[in-house]
Amino acid sequence: MRLYSVVLKDVFRRRTKLAIAVLGIIVAASAMVAVVTTFSAATESLYEESNNFGANIIVRPQTNSIPLIAGSTSLGSISTGDNYILESDIPGIYDIENSANLGVVAPRLYGVAGLGHGKVIVMGVDVEQEQNLRSWWNINGEWLSDPNGTEVMLGSDIAKPLGLDAGSTLTLEGNGVAMDLEVLGIVESTGGEEDGYIIMPLSVSQTLLDKKGKVSSIDVRALCNDCPVSEMSLQIEGALPDVEAKAMSQIVQSEMAMIKHTQTSAMAISIITLLVSTLTVASTMLASVNEKIREIGIMRAIGASDHQVISMLFLEGALIGTIGGSIGFGTGTLLSYLIAPLLGFAEPFPMWELLPLVSGMAVLVGIVASIIPAKRALSIDPAEVLRSV
Repeated sequence: MRLYSVVLKDVFRRRTKLAIAVLGIIVAASAMVAVVTTFSAATESLYEESNNFGANIIVRPQTNSIPLIAGSTSLGSISTGDNYILESDIPGIYDIENSANLGVVAPRLYGVAGLGHGKVIVMGVDVEQEQNLRSWWNINGEWLSDPNGTEVMLGSDIAKPLGLDAGSTLTLEGNGVAMDLEVLGIVESTGGEEDGYIIMPLSVSQTLLDKKGKVSSIDVRALCNDCPVSEMSLQIEGALPDVEAKAMSQIVQSEMAMIKHTQTSAMAISIITLLVSTLTVASTMLASVNEKIREIGIMRAIGASDHQVISMLFLEGALIGTIGGSIGFGTGTLLSYLIAPLLGFAEPFPMWELLPLVSGMAVLVGIVASIIPAKRALSIDPAEVLRSV
């Protein structure tokens, strides 16, 4: 009779006891799969939500500060240097080493224009890039669509005092230029600086402010889970002359640190569960060996080698691990589908790449758990067993 046939018959004969060992493997494998899958969904959720933070790299013209001191009193400082970035330099950002991680590159131009007897701040934007960057804005009306059009959007703080709404018109003046502009939409309050701005296409603002070919800053968004944002900032500084690129990813990094800490704690519990399951399998198989002392003794008496006896036990342990690991992957994945929504995370996806890893680990546990029972089996004296028959 073949070795695997003996093992299968023995497994089915003692299926109730071995089910306990399999259950231990299932619990451990389920815990590990659930932890990895759930926290993978948590990471994805965090980075999706981080899109609402806008840019994570801000590029501004490089300036030098000169302190103003009168005697022993500091009067603040003044900045020297060009306050604009040349629009023709912007394509250089796409040549950086990590250009594949670039999601949005949105240039902006800020300036002051006349409106009636007062002054307002205007913000010129690349229409397409800005919409990608600020997709979370709520607009009463429509987004800007024509990069050369004379339509504008208003921040809520400026629209209310002026009594303007979508469809209204206004006239802005700057550097001897007067423009009649149509209000296309009102940006609902965001709590940010844009609440007080008039937002218009970049080319229109450059004409109004007499800043052809110039921008005040560039908002860059790197859309990926593990982008080297700080390194990308340095690369941008190297690609564009006389600019400062600052990473703005502190919020995401803080939340990621918290998630990783929780994940580490949960994984530690899973590993402890795995160790307990190893002991469970070992004790179950040791009890099995003690029950089969006569059978093993007779097998050795009729010529079974030590290798065959050990192989039989290791095969049994591997079978327990395979069954437990495979079922554990399925139950762990289902468990993550229940846990993730309760924690407010995105719906997870089955991580099939974990299946061979978890199954292999479960098989290893089953084999390791078979070592002590195997030593016990090899210590059985065939002659002593035959005398007791």
